[in-house]
This record gives sequence, C-alpha cells and structure tokens, in this order.
Amino acid sequence: MNANRRHDTLKTMVVTIILTVITMAVCAQDFLSTKTVTLKKTSGKASYSASVEFPTDGSPAVLKEIMQWMNIVLETDGENRRDFQAILQNSCDNFFGYGEDWKRDIVIERDYEDSRIVTFTSQVTDTDDEKWIAEDCATFSKKDGHRITLDEIFRCGEDDIKYLMWEYRDDISLDVDESAGLAPINGGFIDGWVLVTSPAHNATSRIFRLRYEEIVSYLRKHDEGYF
Repeated sequence: MNANRRHDTLKTMVVTIILTVITMAVCAQDFLSTKTVTLKKTSGKASYSASVEFPTDGSPAVLKEIMQWMNIVLETDGENRRDFQAILQNSCDNFFGYGEDWKRDIVIERDYEDSRIVTFTSQVTDTDDEKWIAEDCATFSKKDGHRITLDEIFRCGEDDIKYLMWEYRDDISLDVDESAGLAPINGGFIDGWVLVTSPAHNATSRIFRLRYEEIVSYLRKHDEGYF
C-alpha cells in the first residue's frame, strides 16, 4: 500500500513538473524578446545619443506596429527594419542633417508587459540654450497589434481626463493654470499606473502618471488585467 502511494505521489510530481514547464514555455512565447542598441556621435558642438530597446521576437502584427511607432520617434525613414544599428544611424544622420549646434538624447524602453499588452515609453531631449522634451507612451494590444487609444482606456469625457491629469501633474512644469488648458494626446498602461501625454512647459509632450487603483471608476472595465 505504501509503495503504491509513493508511486502515485511520484507520478503526480512528474505530471506537475511537466505541466509547469509547458506553462512556462507558453507564457514565454507570449512575451517579447528585446535588444537594447545604442549609438553616440559628436560633431563640433552638436551631439547625438540614443539608447533604444528594440523588439526582436513576437507577434508579427505587434512588431510591425511597435517599429512604425519607433520610426516616428526616431525620425527615420522606416528602412532596415531588422537592422537596428542602421535604424539608429539613419536617425543620427537625419539629426546632423539639420545643421544645428545642439544636443539630442533619445531613450526608448519597454516599461510594461503582460499577456495582453506591451508598453513602450520614449523621451527625446533636445538641448541648445534651453532644454526641450518630447515624451510619449505607446501601449499595444497583443491581440492584433493596434496601439491602444484614450477612448479605449477611459469611459469618461475629455474634461474628466484633464481633471485627473491636473490632479496627478506632480512636478511637471506647465504653461497653463487650470486643467482646461491641458490637451490629452496619447495614453497607455504600466504596472499600477495609467499614462497620458499632453504638451507642457518646454515640452511638446510630457507623460502624466495617474494611479490606476485611485481612478478605476473613470476607466473602461475588463474581465482581467488592464485591457
């Protein structure tokens, strides 16, 4: 009897291990693989620096949408999609083609991912006599690759979104003195936060971070997860 119990226990352990390995493999397939590529160049008083976390493996639809967004941020022509170093070189060449004596720093990274969505954020900082910032967030659906919009995130009107952004503006410097002056552009999710972008002082766009659990009544409901 004891031998049979030991045998059954061993079988259960083996089955559990196999199922765990299979589950881990399936989950791993759901997540993107990425590679961080950097490029730095200086010419006279001008300089260019970029650090970009490129997606290397994943759903073709998702990869296509992410790369299209990255090419916009990097101001590239979209060629050499799989040659990441060439993409950055193209971005760098375009920057120096402006012929300006200023400094550009670019950072793009994956900030969040679960089984349904993946979020990348970007910050482009141009410095001459002053510092100018352009931040963006892009959350992509793993179902079809599309970029999630503000209408898909919020179930409230734009005035309420502006109110929430004003409440969570933190230390973002603004050129307006009330929420009505804000202009929501894009939105997304990271762990525990809803992101919304809007123009700000010396910035074409800044990322406002709204605490998810505190604004959930303003958000569209989903069975599980953020989207």
